Amino acid sequence: MDNSLDQRIKKKAKGEGEGDSHSQARRFASQVNLAPLESKCKTSVNCVSHSDRTRQLYLGYTLRAPQSTFEFGGREICNTMDKLRVISFLVLGILLHSGCEEQVMGQSLDPNSPYSGHETEYTRPSADLDMHLDEPILQPNPLGGPEQVFLTFEDRTGTAVTVNWSSNKTMESLVLYSKGSKKYDMSARGEIPKRYTYMDYTSGLLHHVTLSHLEYSTKYYYKIGSSDEDLLTFYGDFTTPPAPGPNTPIKFTVVGDLGQTYSSNITLGHMMESQGQYLLNMGDFSYADSYQPRWDTWGRMMTPYSSKVPFIFTYGNHEIEYDEAAGERVSFVAATRRFSTPWKSSHSEGPLYYSVNIGPVHIVSLNSYVSLAKHTPQYRWMEADLKTVDRSVTPWVVIITHTPWYNTYNLHYLEGEVMRNAVEYFARKYHVDAIFAGHVHSYERFKRLYFYEQDDCAPLYVTIGDGGNREGPATQFKIDPIPSYTAYREPSFGHGTLEIFNSTTAVFKWHRNQDTEAVTADVFYLSNVHSRAKTCPPAHEPLQPSYRLSTRVIASS
Repeated sequence: MDNSLDQRIKKKAKGEGEGDSHSQARRFASQVNLAPLESKCKTSVNCVSHSDRTRQLYLGYTLRAPQSTFEFGGREICNTMDKLRVISFLVLGILLHSGCEEQVMGQSLDPNSPYSGHETEYTRPSADLDMHLDEPILQPNPLGGPEQVFLTFEDRTGTAVTVNWSSNKTMESLVLYSKGSKKYDMSARGEIPKRYTYMDYTSGLLHHVTLSHLEYSTKYYYKIGSSDEDLLTFYGDFTTPPAPGPNTPIKFTVVGDLGQTYSSNITLGHMMESQGQYLLNMGDFSYADSYQPRWDTWGRMMTPYSSKVPFIFTYGNHEIEYDEAAGERVSFVAATRRFSTPWKSSHSEGPLYYSVNIGPVHIVSLNSYVSLAKHTPQYRWMEADLKTVDRSVTPWVVIITHTPWYNTYNLHYLEGEVMRNAVEYFARKYHVDAIFAGHVHSYERFKRLYFYEQDDCAPLYVTIGDGGNREGPATQFKIDPIPSYTAYREPSFGHGTLEIFNSTTAVFKWHRNQDTEAVTADVFYLSNVHSRAKTCPPAHEPLQPSYRLSTRVIASS
Protein backbone atom coordinates (compact mmCIF):
# COMPACT_ATOMS: atom_id res chain seq x y z
CA MET A 1 0.00 0.00 0.00
CA ASP A 2 1.51 3.31 -1.05
CA ASN A 3 2.09 6.31 1.19
CA SER A 4 -0.63 8.42 -0.47
CA LEU A 5 -3.26 5.77 0.35
CA ASP A 6 -1.79 5.51 3.84
CA GLN A 7 -2.30 9.24 4.36
CA ARG A 8 -5.81 9.20 2.91
CA ILE A 9 -6.86 6.44 5.28
CA LYS A 10 -5.38 8.24 8.27
CA LYS A 11 -7.12 11.49 7.28
CA LYS A 12 -10.44 9.71 6.92
CA ALA A 13 -9.93 8.06 10.28
CA LYS A 14 -9.53 11.48 11.89
CA GLY A 15 -12.64 12.78 10.13
CA GLU A 16 -10.65 15.17 7.95
CA GLY A 17 -11.97 16.16 4.55
CA GLU A 18 -15.25 17.40 3.23
CA GLY A 19 -18.76 16.22 3.95
CA ASP A 20 -20.52 14.54 6.85
CA SER A 21 -19.67 11.09 8.16
CA HIS A 22 -22.17 9.38 5.84
CA SER A 23 -20.84 10.94 2.67
CA GLN A 24 -17.24 10.43 3.78
CA ALA A 25 -17.85 6.75 4.41
CA ARG A 26 -19.62 6.20 1.10
CA ARG A 27 -17.03 8.11 -0.85
CA PHE A 28 -14.17 6.28 0.86
CA ALA A 29 -15.78 2.90 0.20
CA SER A 30 -16.08 3.69 -3.48
CA GLN A 31 -12.44 4.73 -3.70
CA VAL A 32 -10.73 2.01 -1.71
CA ASN A 33 -10.84 -1.75 -1.98
CA LEU A 34 -9.35 -3.07 1.22
CA ALA A 35 -8.48 -6.47 -0.18
CA PRO A 36 -6.01 -7.77 -0.97
CA LEU A 37 -3.53 -6.38 1.51
CA GLU A 38 0.14 -6.59 0.70
CA SER A 39 2.31 -8.00 3.43
CA LYS A 40 5.34 -5.97 4.42
CA CYS A 41 6.71 -8.83 6.43
CA LYS A 42 9.39 -11.20 5.30
CA THR A 43 8.39 -14.83 5.04
CA SER A 44 8.80 -16.41 8.44
CA VAL A 45 6.77 -18.77 10.57
CA ASN A 46 7.30 -16.52 13.56
CA CYS A 47 6.70 -13.19 11.85
CA VAL A 48 3.51 -11.48 10.75
CA SER A 49 2.74 -7.91 9.85
CA HIS A 50 -0.17 -6.05 11.39
CA SER A 51 -1.83 -5.83 7.99
CA ASP A 52 -1.51 -9.59 7.53
CA ARG A 53 -2.95 -10.21 10.98
CA THR A 54 -5.84 -7.91 10.14
CA ARG A 55 -6.59 -9.92 7.02
CA GLN A 56 -6.38 -13.18 8.95
CA LEU A 57 -8.85 -12.02 11.58
CA TYR A 58 -12.42 -11.10 10.91
CA LEU A 59 -11.20 -7.59 10.16
CA GLY A 60 -10.81 -8.97 6.66
CA TYR A 61 -13.63 -6.96 5.16
CA THR A 62 -13.80 -6.16 1.47
CA LEU A 63 -15.57 -2.86 0.79
CA ARG A 64 -17.35 -2.28 -2.47
CA ALA A 65 -19.90 0.41 -3.15
CA PRO A 66 -22.81 0.23 -2.84
CA GLN A 67 -22.62 -3.13 -1.01
CA SER A 68 -20.12 -4.68 1.33
CA THR A 69 -19.09 -8.32 1.48
CA PHE A 70 -17.74 -9.88 4.63
CA GLU A 71 -14.78 -12.14 4.01
CA PHE A 72 -12.34 -14.12 6.09
CA GLY A 73 -9.02 -15.07 4.64
CA GLY A 74 -10.24 -14.09 1.18
CA ARG A 75 -13.23 -16.45 1.31
CA GLU A 76 -16.75 -15.13 1.56
CA ILE A 77 -18.42 -16.60 4.62
CA CYS A 78 -21.58 -14.49 4.92
CA ASN A 79 -24.25 -13.52 2.45
CA THR A 80 -23.75 -10.18 0.71
CA MET A 81 -25.35 -7.45 2.74
CA ASP A 82 -28.15 -5.55 1.05
CA LYS A 83 -26.88 -2.20 2.29
CA LEU A 84 -23.55 -0.68 3.14
CA ARG A 85 -23.96 -0.55 6.90
CA VAL A 86 -21.92 0.54 9.81
CA ILE A 87 -19.31 1.61 7.32
CA SER A 88 -17.30 3.51 9.88
CA PHE A 89 -16.50 0.23 11.61
CA LEU A 90 -14.80 -0.94 8.47
CA VAL A 91 -12.92 2.00 6.96
CA LEU A 92 -10.04 1.42 9.33
CA GLY A 93 -10.09 -2.32 8.60
CA ILE A 94 -6.35 -2.43 8.03
CA LEU A 95 -3.43 -1.63 10.29
CA LEU A 96 -0.55 0.16 8.67
CA HIS A 97 2.30 -0.49 11.06
CA SER A 98 5.44 -1.33 9.19
CA GLY A 99 8.16 -3.83 9.92
CA CYS A 100 8.13 -7.27 11.47
CA GLU A 101 7.25 -8.45 14.92
CA GLU A 102 6.85 -11.77 16.63
CA GLN A 103 3.56 -13.42 15.83
CA VAL A 104 1.07 -13.16 18.68
CA MET A 105 0.30 -16.85 18.74
CA GLY A 106 3.48 -18.29 17.24
CA GLN A 107 3.73 -21.91 18.37
CA SER A 108 6.30 -24.58 17.66
CA LEU A 109 5.91 -28.24 18.52
CA ASP A 110 8.56 -29.62 20.82
CA PRO A 111 9.81 -32.69 18.92
CA ASN A 112 11.14 -34.16 22.18
CA SER A 113 7.81 -34.04 23.96
CA PRO A 114 7.28 -37.25 25.98
CA TYR A 115 3.52 -36.91 25.60
CA SER A 116 3.18 -37.63 21.89
CA GLY A 117 -0.33 -38.75 21.02
CA HIS A 118 -2.25 -37.43 23.99
CA GLU A 119 -0.48 -34.25 25.02
CA THR A 120 1.65 -31.67 23.24
CA GLU A 121 3.93 -28.95 24.49
CA TYR A 122 4.46 -25.63 22.74
CA THR A 123 6.77 -22.68 23.19
CA ARG A 124 4.81 -19.46 22.99
CA PRO A 125 5.16 -15.77 23.78
CA SER A 126 3.86 -14.14 26.92
CA ALA A 127 0.17 -13.36 27.40
CA ASP A 128 -1.43 -11.37 24.61
CA LEU A 129 -2.73 -7.82 25.08
CA ASP A 130 -6.28 -6.59 24.75
CA MET A 131 -6.79 -4.95 21.40
CA HIS A 132 -6.03 -1.25 21.37
CA LEU A 133 -9.08 0.90 21.92
CA ASP A 134 -8.45 2.68 18.63
CA GLU A 135 -8.83 -0.51 16.58
CA PRO A 136 -11.46 -0.03 13.86
CA ILE A 137 -13.77 -2.85 14.91
CA LEU A 138 -13.93 -1.46 18.46
CA GLN A 139 -15.15 1.99 17.44
CA PRO A 140 -18.69 3.09 18.33
CA ASN A 141 -21.34 3.76 15.73
CA PRO A 142 -20.57 7.39 14.78
CA LEU A 143 -24.24 8.35 14.67
CA GLY A 144 -25.16 6.52 17.88
CA GLY A 145 -27.22 3.92 16.03
CA PRO A 146 -27.54 0.22 16.82
CA GLU A 147 -24.39 -1.72 17.68
CA GLN A 148 -23.29 -4.64 19.90
CA VAL A 149 -25.94 -6.95 18.45
CA PHE A 150 -26.45 -10.36 20.07
CA LEU A 151 -29.04 -13.08 19.53
CA THR A 152 -30.30 -15.18 22.43
CA PHE A 153 -33.12 -17.68 22.89
CA GLU A 154 -36.13 -16.59 24.88
CA ASP A 155 -38.22 -19.75 25.03
CA ARG A 156 -37.59 -23.41 25.82
CA THR A 157 -37.42 -24.75 22.25
CA GLY A 158 -35.93 -22.01 20.06
CA THR A 159 -39.09 -20.53 18.52
CA ALA A 160 -38.51 -17.17 20.25
CA VAL A 161 -35.28 -15.29 19.58
CA THR A 162 -34.37 -12.03 21.30
CA VAL A 163 -32.39 -9.39 19.47
CA ASN A 164 -30.23 -7.55 22.02
CA TRP A 165 -28.41 -4.34 21.10
CA SER A 166 -27.12 -1.04 22.40
CA SER A 167 -27.52 2.47 21.03
CA ASN A 168 -26.19 5.84 22.09
CA LYS A 169 -29.02 7.57 20.28
CA THR A 170 -32.61 7.48 21.45
CA MET A 171 -34.40 5.07 19.17
CA GLU A 172 -37.44 2.84 19.28
CA SER A 173 -36.97 -0.77 20.35
CA LEU A 174 -38.29 -2.01 17.04
CA VAL A 175 -37.27 -4.95 14.87
CA LEU A 176 -38.73 -5.55 11.43
CA TYR A 177 -38.30 -9.09 10.15
CA SER A 178 -39.42 -11.55 7.52
CA LYS A 179 -39.20 -15.21 6.67
CA GLY A 180 -37.04 -16.37 3.80
CA SER A 181 -36.60 -12.99 2.12
CA LYS A 182 -35.91 -9.36 2.93
CA LYS A 183 -39.48 -8.10 2.86
CA TYR A 184 -39.46 -7.12 6.56
CA ASP A 185 -43.24 -7.49 6.65
CA MET A 186 -43.46 -8.44 10.35
CA SER A 187 -42.53 -6.37 13.37
CA ALA A 188 -41.83 -6.76 17.06
CA ARG A 189 -41.35 -4.18 19.77
CA GLY A 190 -39.62 -4.34 23.09
CA GLU A 191 -39.97 -2.44 26.29
CA ILE A 192 -38.52 1.03 26.70
CA PRO A 193 -34.73 0.63 26.59
CA LYS A 194 -32.86 1.22 29.81
CA ARG A 195 -29.34 2.12 30.84
CA TYR A 196 -27.36 0.85 33.79
CA THR A 197 -24.70 2.58 35.81
CA TYR A 198 -21.54 1.16 37.31
CA MET A 199 -19.30 3.48 39.31
CA ASP A 200 -18.90 6.49 37.02
CA TYR A 201 -19.94 4.64 33.85
CA THR A 202 -23.35 4.87 32.21
CA SER A 203 -24.20 2.35 29.52
CA GLY A 204 -25.85 3.04 26.22
CA LEU A 205 -29.54 2.37 25.83
CA LEU A 206 -29.96 -1.41 26.03
CA HIS A 207 -32.70 -2.85 23.82
CA HIS A 208 -34.25 -6.32 23.94
CA VAL A 209 -36.84 -7.26 21.34
CA THR A 210 -38.21 -10.80 21.17
CA LEU A 211 -39.36 -12.31 17.88
CA SER A 212 -41.94 -14.91 18.89
CA HIS A 213 -43.83 -17.78 17.21
CA LEU A 214 -41.00 -18.44 14.78
CA GLU A 215 -40.99 -21.55 12.61
CA TYR A 216 -38.35 -24.23 13.07
CA SER A 217 -35.44 -24.59 10.66
CA THR A 218 -36.26 -21.30 8.97
CA LYS A 219 -34.03 -18.43 7.95
CA TYR A 220 -35.21 -15.02 9.09
CA TYR A 221 -33.96 -11.61 8.02
CA TYR A 222 -34.24 -8.73 10.44
CA LYS A 223 -33.76 -4.99 10.49
CA ILE A 224 -33.19 -3.01 13.67
CA GLY A 225 -34.94 0.36 13.54
CA SER A 226 -37.24 1.88 10.94
CA SER A 227 -34.85 4.49 9.57
CA ASP A 228 -33.51 4.26 6.04
CA GLU A 229 -30.20 5.81 7.05
CA ASP A 230 -27.31 3.37 6.99
CA LEU A 231 -25.92 3.98 10.45
CA LEU A 232 -29.30 4.26 12.17
CA THR A 233 -30.32 0.75 11.19
CA PHE A 234 -28.74 -2.68 11.34
CA TYR A 235 -29.45 -5.64 9.07
CA GLY A 236 -28.93 -9.23 10.12
CA ASP A 237 -30.20 -12.75 9.69
CA PHE A 238 -30.34 -16.04 11.58
CA THR A 239 -31.75 -19.53 11.24
CA THR A 240 -33.99 -21.05 13.86
CA PRO A 241 -33.11 -24.49 15.23
CA PRO A 242 -34.86 -27.64 14.09
CA ALA A 243 -37.81 -28.85 16.09
CA PRO A 244 -36.88 -30.93 19.13
CA GLY A 245 -36.57 -34.49 17.96
CA PRO A 246 -34.25 -37.47 18.35
CA ASN A 247 -32.69 -37.72 14.89
CA THR A 248 -32.15 -34.12 13.92
CA PRO A 249 -28.53 -33.28 13.02
CA ILE A 250 -27.14 -30.08 14.52
CA LYS A 251 -23.76 -28.45 15.07
CA PHE A 252 -22.58 -26.19 17.89
CA THR A 253 -19.45 -24.08 18.21
CA VAL A 254 -17.96 -24.30 21.70
CA VAL A 255 -15.71 -21.65 23.28
CA GLY A 256 -14.78 -20.24 26.66
CA ASP A 257 -12.86 -17.31 28.16
CA LEU A 258 -12.70 -15.50 24.84
CA GLY A 259 -11.76 -11.96 25.85
CA GLN A 260 -10.82 -9.34 23.27
CA THR A 261 -7.16 -9.73 22.42
CA TYR A 262 -5.64 -10.20 19.00
CA SER A 263 -5.56 -13.91 19.82
CA SER A 264 -9.28 -13.73 20.68
CA ASN A 265 -9.89 -12.30 17.26
CA ILE A 266 -8.04 -15.15 15.59
CA THR A 267 -10.25 -17.58 17.53
CA LEU A 268 -13.33 -15.65 16.47
CA GLY A 269 -12.33 -15.90 12.85
CA HIS A 270 -11.96 -19.67 13.18
CA MET A 271 -15.33 -19.85 14.93
CA MET A 272 -16.88 -18.16 11.92
CA GLU A 273 -15.33 -20.74 9.63
CA SER A 274 -16.51 -23.63 11.81
CA GLN A 275 -20.09 -23.14 10.55
CA GLY A 276 -21.61 -24.03 13.90
CA GLN A 277 -25.30 -23.17 13.88
CA TYR A 278 -25.33 -22.08 17.53
CA LEU A 279 -22.73 -21.08 20.09
CA LEU A 280 -22.11 -22.62 23.51
CA ASN A 281 -20.13 -20.07 25.52
CA MET A 282 -18.56 -21.11 28.84
CA GLY A 283 -18.43 -17.59 30.26
CA ASP A 284 -15.77 -14.94 30.94
CA PHE A 285 -16.86 -12.96 27.94
CA SER A 286 -15.21 -9.55 27.77
CA TYR A 287 -12.66 -9.49 30.60
CA ALA A 288 -13.88 -5.97 31.32
CA ASP A 289 -13.21 -6.61 35.01
CA SER A 290 -15.30 -3.62 36.12
CA TYR A 291 -13.94 -1.30 33.39
CA GLN A 292 -17.31 -1.12 31.65
CA PRO A 293 -16.21 0.44 28.33
CA ARG A 294 -14.58 -2.92 27.62
CA TRP A 295 -18.06 -4.47 27.56
CA ASP A 296 -18.87 -2.11 24.71
CA THR A 297 -15.73 -2.89 22.75
CA TRP A 298 -16.27 -6.63 23.20
CA GLY A 299 -19.82 -6.29 21.91
CA ARG A 300 -18.60 -4.45 18.82
CA MET A 301 -15.92 -7.07 18.22
CA MET A 302 -18.48 -9.87 18.43
CA THR A 303 -21.24 -8.31 16.32
CA PRO A 304 -20.33 -9.76 12.87
CA TYR A 305 -20.68 -13.18 14.50
CA SER A 306 -23.19 -12.67 17.32
CA SER A 307 -25.74 -10.93 15.07
CA LYS A 308 -26.07 -14.16 13.08
CA VAL A 309 -25.39 -17.00 15.53
CA PRO A 310 -27.62 -17.24 18.64
CA PHE A 311 -25.66 -18.12 21.74
CA ILE A 312 -26.35 -20.14 24.86
CA PHE A 313 -24.04 -19.26 27.71
CA THR A 314 -23.11 -19.59 31.33
CA TYR A 315 -21.57 -16.90 33.51
CA GLY A 316 -17.94 -16.82 34.62
CA ASN A 317 -16.13 -15.14 37.47
CA HIS A 318 -15.19 -12.18 35.26
CA GLU A 319 -18.90 -11.39 34.93
CA ILE A 320 -19.40 -11.04 38.70
CA GLU A 321 -17.96 -7.50 39.05
CA TYR A 322 -18.95 -7.19 42.70
CA ASP A 323 -17.00 -4.36 44.31
CA GLU A 324 -17.88 -3.59 47.91
CA ALA A 325 -15.38 -0.75 48.17
CA ALA A 326 -16.82 1.00 45.12
CA GLY A 327 -20.39 0.54 46.29
CA GLU A 328 -21.21 -2.01 43.58
CA ARG A 329 -22.97 -4.67 45.62
CA VAL A 330 -24.97 -6.42 42.89
CA SER A 331 -23.25 -9.19 40.95
CA PHE A 332 -23.50 -9.89 37.21
CA VAL A 333 -24.93 -6.43 36.51
CA ALA A 334 -23.44 -5.83 33.06
CA ALA A 335 -24.05 -9.33 31.68
CA THR A 336 -27.63 -9.65 32.89
CA ARG A 337 -28.53 -6.18 31.62
CA ARG A 338 -27.04 -6.83 28.19
CA PHE A 339 -28.14 -10.40 27.39
CA SER A 340 -31.48 -12.07 27.96
CA THR A 341 -31.85 -15.76 28.85
CA PRO A 342 -34.81 -18.20 28.71
CA TRP A 343 -34.92 -18.55 32.47
CA LYS A 344 -38.66 -17.98 32.78
CA SER A 345 -39.58 -20.67 30.28
CA SER A 346 -37.27 -23.12 32.04
CA HIS A 347 -38.82 -22.36 35.45
CA SER A 348 -35.61 -21.06 36.94
CA GLU A 349 -35.73 -18.54 39.75
CA GLY A 350 -33.64 -16.01 37.86
CA PRO A 351 -31.47 -15.38 34.79
CA LEU A 352 -28.29 -16.85 36.27
CA TYR A 353 -29.11 -20.48 35.41
CA TYR A 354 -31.54 -22.00 32.94
CA SER A 355 -32.07 -24.73 30.34
CA VAL A 356 -33.18 -24.92 26.73
CA ASN A 357 -33.96 -27.57 24.11
CA ILE A 358 -32.20 -27.04 20.79
CA GLY A 359 -33.04 -29.76 18.29
CA PRO A 360 -32.07 -33.13 19.83
CA VAL A 361 -30.17 -31.59 22.75
CA HIS A 362 -31.27 -30.49 26.20
CA ILE A 363 -28.73 -27.90 27.40
CA VAL A 364 -28.43 -27.05 31.08
CA SER A 365 -26.58 -23.87 32.03
CA LEU A 366 -25.35 -24.05 35.62
CA ASN A 367 -23.78 -21.12 37.46
CA SER A 368 -20.49 -21.90 39.22
CA TYR A 369 -20.86 -18.80 41.41
CA VAL A 370 -24.37 -19.37 42.73
CA SER A 371 -24.64 -21.90 45.53
CA LEU A 372 -25.31 -25.49 44.53
CA ALA A 373 -25.30 -26.87 48.06
CA LYS A 374 -28.08 -29.29 48.83
CA HIS A 375 -31.54 -27.72 49.06
CA THR A 376 -30.42 -24.37 47.59
CA PRO A 377 -32.59 -22.95 44.77
CA GLN A 378 -30.14 -23.82 41.98
CA TYR A 379 -29.69 -27.35 43.39
CA ARG A 380 -33.44 -27.99 43.56
CA TRP A 381 -33.99 -26.53 40.09
CA MET A 382 -31.12 -28.55 38.58
CA GLU A 383 -32.39 -31.85 39.99
CA ALA A 384 -35.95 -31.20 38.86
CA ASP A 385 -34.78 -30.13 35.41
CA LEU A 386 -32.65 -33.22 34.78
CA LYS A 387 -35.35 -35.50 36.15
CA THR A 388 -38.00 -34.22 33.71
CA VAL A 389 -36.02 -34.35 30.44
CA ASP A 390 -37.95 -36.33 27.82
CA ARG A 391 -35.19 -38.43 26.27
CA SER A 392 -37.48 -39.61 23.49
CA VAL A 393 -37.51 -36.01 22.25
CA THR A 394 -34.07 -34.74 23.32
CA PRO A 395 -31.90 -37.84 23.69
CA TRP A 396 -28.76 -35.75 24.28
CA VAL A 397 -28.15 -33.83 27.52
CA VAL A 398 -25.27 -31.38 27.88
CA ILE A 399 -24.28 -29.28 30.88
CA ILE A 400 -22.33 -26.06 30.47
CA THR A 401 -20.70 -24.33 33.41
CA HIS A 402 -17.64 -22.20 34.04
CA THR A 403 -15.47 -23.91 36.63
CA PRO A 404 -14.28 -27.38 35.56
CA TRP A 405 -15.02 -30.30 37.86
CA TYR A 406 -11.87 -32.10 36.76
CA ASN A 407 -8.59 -30.31 36.17
CA THR A 408 -4.90 -31.27 36.06
CA TYR A 409 -3.48 -27.78 35.56
CA ASN A 410 -2.05 -25.63 38.33
CA LEU A 411 -4.48 -22.88 37.49
CA HIS A 412 -7.74 -23.22 39.46
CA TYR A 413 -6.86 -26.72 40.61
CA LEU A 414 -9.74 -28.28 42.63
CA GLU A 415 -11.86 -25.11 42.48
CA GLY A 416 -14.77 -27.12 41.10
CA GLU A 417 -14.77 -29.78 43.82
CA VAL A 418 -17.74 -28.42 45.77
CA MET A 419 -19.86 -28.20 42.66
CA ARG A 420 -18.71 -31.60 41.43
CA ASN A 421 -19.63 -33.25 44.72
CA ALA A 422 -23.06 -31.64 44.62
CA VAL A 423 -23.99 -32.41 41.02
CA GLU A 424 -21.92 -35.31 39.70
CA TYR A 425 -24.25 -37.96 41.10
CA PHE A 426 -27.22 -36.47 39.21
CA ALA A 427 -25.19 -36.10 36.03
CA ARG A 428 -24.42 -39.82 36.19
CA LYS A 429 -27.91 -40.83 37.32
CA TYR A 430 -29.71 -38.93 34.56
CA HIS A 431 -27.27 -39.92 31.82
CA VAL A 432 -25.74 -36.56 30.98
CA ASP A 433 -23.60 -37.00 27.87
CA ALA A 434 -21.06 -34.20 28.19
CA ILE A 435 -20.07 -31.40 30.57
CA PHE A 436 -18.24 -28.40 29.14
CA ALA A 437 -16.40 -25.84 31.26
CA GLY A 438 -13.96 -22.96 30.88
CA HIS A 439 -12.00 -21.00 33.51
CA VAL A 440 -8.68 -22.80 32.92
CA HIS A 441 -7.11 -21.09 29.93
CA SER A 442 -6.12 -24.20 28.05
CA TYR A 443 -7.70 -27.33 26.63
CA GLU A 444 -8.25 -30.64 28.38
CA ARG A 445 -10.48 -33.59 27.55
CA PHE A 446 -11.09 -36.25 30.14
CA LYS A 447 -12.39 -39.76 29.77
CA ARG A 448 -15.89 -40.51 30.99
CA LEU A 449 -15.51 -40.24 34.76
CA TYR A 450 -17.47 -40.73 37.91
CA PHE A 451 -15.64 -39.70 41.08
CA TYR A 452 -12.28 -39.89 39.33
CA GLU A 453 -12.90 -43.41 38.07
CA GLN A 454 -13.50 -44.29 34.46
CA ASP A 455 -17.16 -45.07 33.85
CA ASP A 456 -18.57 -45.55 30.36
CA CYS A 457 -22.00 -44.46 31.60
CA ALA A 458 -20.73 -41.15 32.97
CA PRO A 459 -20.38 -37.82 31.14
CA LEU A 460 -17.48 -36.77 28.96
CA TYR A 461 -15.68 -33.78 30.55
CA VAL A 462 -14.10 -31.04 28.43
CA THR A 463 -12.32 -27.90 29.64
CA ILE A 464 -12.22 -25.33 26.87
CA GLY A 465 -11.30 -22.01 28.49
CA ASP A 466 -8.78 -21.36 25.74
CA GLY A 467 -10.50 -18.66 23.72
CA GLY A 468 -7.54 -16.28 23.82
CA ASN A 469 -8.01 -13.81 26.67
CA ARG A 470 -5.29 -11.44 27.90
CA GLU A 471 -4.25 -13.64 30.83
CA GLY A 472 -2.66 -16.06 28.41
CA PRO A 473 -2.72 -19.86 28.32
CA ALA A 474 -2.32 -21.99 31.44
CA THR A 475 1.00 -23.77 30.91
CA GLN A 476 1.83 -25.46 34.22
CA PHE A 477 0.45 -28.84 35.21
CA LYS A 478 -0.47 -29.72 38.77
CA ILE A 479 -0.51 -33.43 37.91
CA ASP A 480 2.45 -34.46 35.82
CA PRO A 481 2.90 -36.72 33.96
CA ILE A 482 -0.56 -36.89 32.47
CA PRO A 483 -2.88 -39.06 34.61
CA SER A 484 -4.75 -42.03 33.23
CA TYR A 485 -8.13 -40.30 33.41
CA THR A 486 -7.08 -37.44 31.09
CA ALA A 487 -7.43 -38.32 27.41
CA TYR A 488 -5.79 -35.19 25.95
CA ARG A 489 -4.51 -31.85 27.20
CA GLU A 490 -2.72 -28.94 25.60
CA PRO A 491 -1.96 -25.39 26.76
CA SER A 492 -2.97 -23.63 23.56
CA PHE A 493 -5.71 -21.29 22.38
CA GLY A 494 -8.57 -22.53 20.21
CA HIS A 495 -12.24 -23.51 20.06
CA GLY A 496 -14.35 -26.65 19.69
CA THR A 497 -17.32 -27.99 17.77
CA LEU A 498 -19.97 -30.47 18.86
CA GLU A 499 -21.78 -32.08 15.95
CA ILE A 500 -24.70 -34.41 16.59
CA PHE A 501 -25.65 -36.77 13.78
CA ASN A 502 -28.60 -38.66 15.24
CA SER A 503 -29.94 -40.01 18.53
CA THR A 504 -26.91 -42.21 19.16
CA THR A 505 -23.79 -40.63 17.63
CA ALA A 506 -21.98 -37.30 17.90
CA VAL A 507 -18.44 -36.01 17.47
CA PHE A 508 -16.49 -33.38 19.38
CA LYS A 509 -13.51 -31.70 17.74
CA TRP A 510 -11.00 -29.28 19.20
CA HIS A 511 -9.33 -26.82 16.84
CA ARG A 512 -6.20 -25.09 18.04
CA ASN A 513 -5.09 -21.68 16.77
CA GLN A 514 -1.96 -23.12 15.24
CA ASP A 515 -0.24 -20.04 13.85
CA THR A 516 -3.11 -18.46 11.89
CA GLU A 517 -4.91 -21.59 10.76
CA ALA A 518 -7.36 -23.64 12.77
CA VAL A 519 -5.93 -27.12 13.19
CA THR A 520 -8.05 -30.09 14.27
CA ALA A 521 -5.94 -31.36 17.14
CA ASP A 522 -8.34 -33.62 19.04
CA VAL A 523 -11.35 -35.63 17.90
CA PHE A 524 -13.65 -37.77 20.02
CA TYR A 525 -16.79 -39.67 18.94
CA LEU A 526 -19.54 -39.90 21.53
CA SER A 527 -22.18 -42.55 21.86
CA ASN A 528 -25.37 -41.46 23.55
CA VAL A 529 -25.47 -42.68 27.16
CA HIS A 530 -29.23 -42.94 27.45
CA SER A 531 -29.44 -45.18 24.36
CA ARG A 532 -27.43 -47.80 26.24
CA ALA A 533 -28.84 -47.07 29.69
CA LYS A 534 -29.95 -50.68 30.16
CA THR A 535 -26.32 -51.74 30.30
CA CYS A 536 -25.43 -49.09 32.89
CA PRO A 537 -25.40 -50.08 36.54
CA PRO A 538 -27.09 -47.64 38.94
CA ALA A 539 -24.92 -44.76 40.12
CA HIS A 540 -23.71 -45.17 43.66
CA GLU A 541 -24.51 -42.16 45.78
CA PRO A 542 -21.50 -40.26 47.14
CA LEU A 543 -20.79 -40.45 50.81
CA GLN A 544 -22.05 -37.41 52.62
CA PRO A 545 -20.96 -36.25 56.08
CA SER A 546 -23.47 -37.03 58.79
CA TYR A 547 -24.01 -35.10 61.98
CA ARG A 548 -25.35 -36.64 65.19
CA LEU A 549 -26.63 -34.60 68.08
CA SER A 550 -24.96 -35.44 71.34
CA THR A 551 -27.21 -37.03 73.96
CA ARG A 552 -24.68 -36.58 76.71
CA VAL A 553 -26.11 -34.62 79.64
CA ILE A 554 -23.79 -32.12 81.18
CA ALA A 555 -24.48 -31.88 84.88
CA SER A 556 -24.76 -28.41 86.28
CA SER A 557 -22.34 -27.47 88.94
